[in-house]
Amino acid sequence: MRNYIPVDTDDLPDIFDITLADEVYTFRIDYNRFADFYTVTIMKDDETLLEQEPLLIGQLIGIDIPDPRLPRLDLRVMDETGQAKDAGKVNFGDNVKIYIDEVDPNGSETEDPTAEPLGYDPDETADDETDEEVSY
Repeated sequence: MRNYIPVDTDDLPDIFDITLADEVYTFRIDYNRFADFYTVTIMKDDETLLEQEPLLIGQLIGIDIPDPRLPRLDLRVMDETGQAKDAGKVNFGDNVKIYIDEVDPNGSETEDPTAEPLGYDPDETADDETDEEVSY
């Protein structure tokens, strides 16, 4: 199961500080009642890094902004149940949340302690260089 960022949709704008990747950010969540979507503004050290980006289901937050000061985590608006079709007022905060899109590579969310990360092959030899990468 992924961790999510809790948002109080009953008391907007919801402004809160959150620590992500060992850095403190200020998030502001607003609602656009005319278009039925929520937006996020992300600030750090009183500087706005991302302003009023629409929260759309399935989208990564700030994906088009090449700012290294943004959180170094994938933040994705999603519904883990897969039932919601949008992130509007009916769904957001209930089934649809801002998730930290990071799944344990050892498969702990499957409750199977023997699960190995995807792509893991215990018989594969550790060869970090291919013939094309060898430098002389």
